[in-house]
Amino acid sequence: MAPKFSLQAVLDFRHNRVEGLEMEYGKLQDARQQGLTMQAETSQFLGQLYNQLQESQNGELDLFVIQHLRSDISSTQERLAQISAALALLEEKIEAKRLEMIAARQSEETLNTLKDKEQTRWLAERTRAENSQQDDTYISQAFRRSIGV
Repeated sequence: MAPKFSLQAVLDFRHNRVEGLEMEYGKLQDARQQGLTMQAETSQFLGQLYNQLQESQNGELDLFVIQHLRSDISSTQERLAQISAALALLEEKIEAKRLEMIAARQSEETLNTLKDKEQTRWLAERTRAENSQQDDTYISQAFRRSIGV
């Protein structure tokens, strides 16, 4: 049985950290998707308001309705700008989390590589020792046969 990797606790910690970062990254991606959906719905609503404004300006004009529609358009445009700003900020957070996750994965992979090399070295040493022991056995058997024991 291979000896226990001396840095296994560190490797486990780094693995857990990577998993946590992946979960946080997923949540940020989900938030971005929700923001994009909200942005699309708000843009669609803004288009509907513009269509209503255009229709209300045909024929008999109702200034109260037109003023109300313009107010709604203005507030919807402000809301759309807020959503866009929040999405831009979220994109920055996503990129930062992605880079953090990549660094954590590289760190974990470095320890995994070290662990693999240690296991390979141990197996090579064990094989060398077994081969040496087998050679000694064959030599002693040959020696016994040669002296007639």
